[in-house]
Amino acid sequence: MNGKKITSMIFKTLNYTNEIKKKSTNGHGGRRQLFKSLRHSLRIPASQPKKLEWFDEQSHLNLIWLPETGTTRLDDYPKEQREALLAKITDEAEAPTVVKNNRAELLEARTKLKNKVKNASKKETDDGSILAFQNILNVKGIADTEQLLSDIALFDIQRKNQKLDTVRKFLECHNEIENGPKPLIRKNQAVIQEAFFKFPSKNEVSGVSAEGRIDLIKGFYQQVFPEYPIHFIVLHGDEDVDLTDHSDHPHLFISTKSSKTGRYDLRETQIKKVNSYLKKHRPGTELIGETPDFLESQLLFGYLQDMFYAYTNNRLLKNTSYYAKKHEKTEGHMNTLRYINGEAKKPKSERAFNLYELAKIKREEAENALKLAQGRKQETTHYVHKAQQYVKAQLTKAEDAIERQRLAEEATAEEREQADAYRRKTQNHIKNIESKSAESDRIQGEITARIAELKLFKTNLGDLISGVVGWLDELFYEKRQDIQEKALERARLAYLRIQINDRTDGSEFINQADREIDQHLEVLDEHREELPDLPISSEIKRKIKPR
Repeated sequence: MNGKKITSMIFKTLNYTNEIKKKSTNGHGGRRQLFKSLRHSLRIPASQPKKLEWFDEQSHLNLIWLPETGTTRLDDYPKEQREALLAKITDEAEAPTVVKNNRAELLEARTKLKNKVKNASKKETDDGSILAFQNILNVKGIADTEQLLSDIALFDIQRKNQKLDTVRKFLECHNEIENGPKPLIRKNQAVIQEAFFKFPSKNEVSGVSAEGRIDLIKGFYQQVFPEYPIHFIVLHGDEDVDLTDHSDHPHLFISTKSSKTGRYDLRETQIKKVNSYLKKHRPGTELIGETPDFLESQLLFGYLQDMFYAYTNNRLLKNTSYYAKKHEKTEGHMNTLRYINGEAKKPKSERAFNLYELAKIKREEAENALKLAQGRKQETTHYVHKAQQYVKAQLTKAEDAIERQRLAEEATAEEREQADAYRRKTQNHIKNIESKSAESDRIQGEITARIAELKLFKTNLGDLISGVVGWLDELFYEKRQDIQEKALERARLAYLRIQINDRTDGSEFINQADREIDQHLEVLDEHREELPDLPISSEIKRKIKPR
């Protein structure tokens, strides 16, 4: 870097779908968010902003690039034309629709048949038949129905003819969908992408012109994604409170519809371009899948950032005293994502981040608590046995006293008086013994009840831990929302049973359950900085123990 000053950059993208959404989620917005962003970017707000968003007196610094005219001052671009541009883009965002045929019914039928095949596969124990079922469930494109059926027919499976018939119906339905007309756009698929970058104001990057910033992001998208038309680029120079150009930044709005394929497939193209970049510059790095999950989507954007950083250093900053480099915290976040993504692809038994091991430890702790309670029971049983021996000895003494009393009654009058006194003492002694015997029975009853409470608590605590751990495992790896909800429901019911059955002083069992929940959900707060989209632990806890 030859002594250049290191600066970080902010580079972000936001995808807009043709749906109406209340708010943006995971880097996706709908038509409502697109409309709002376009009005902000073009400086044509629908109403007076509630908070200060820009300085009107600096509006002359704003620029706009259009494919037809190039770069001009935004002030010189009439508001009527800005409104027309906004309408043109929003109309395009609303235009894509699903092909009008029976595709929706076929998709629903395929989903139901796939669930039947999945349920049928769960009852298989032979590795070969399990693999044959998985090949069917994971089929892509046009399926070779006869080959897949012959593969599974080799194995001895229960209700074979019935299952083969279900598999055939699933594959035929799948092929009918694949052979039919494709929709212009899928649900929640982007139609417009917004991208912007800027240097943090505190880094005071100077000597970079406004036109140069526009040319940078325009050149990047035109070079890497040339078949996707750019609607416009606007540079905002009116948002710096210090009246400098350090934080001037461009916003780019690009169509996700390819001029070659006619399809809205910018995301697929970005995946291909990123994977090509990884093969060339990061050999050995796990490539992004065709349908990336939440973690892979974050990695995809991170690698897109890397490409933009490299492009910036080779173009905009090449002849300056600056060198753009990711912040260590950002790079650390990427390393964490790569690690977790790699772990997710391993069998659960091989994962270092293994929540099942944690659950095993917690269950062992619960079993140790039960063993301790059983030890106390043995001590108490020993005490009861000694008490019973004591009572037996005292009863023997009482019987001896009664015998002495009988003999005394045969004595003289003086001896009778002594015998009467002795009789009274003996009766008091017997009452004391009977009282101690009743106390012993009471203690035995309390101990039995306490042990029953401990056993019930152990069972409910185990269910609570299994529910929380199951939810965490699904959150980090499989991402199946229905399984997450079932796991939380299991935890909630277990916690409710603990509440109902806790008769201890100071709610000892409930407090222990709260500590277990907090301890398990700590993982969300520990990784909050690296994974900002993780659920908030307090919200999950409220689902388990609602007030």
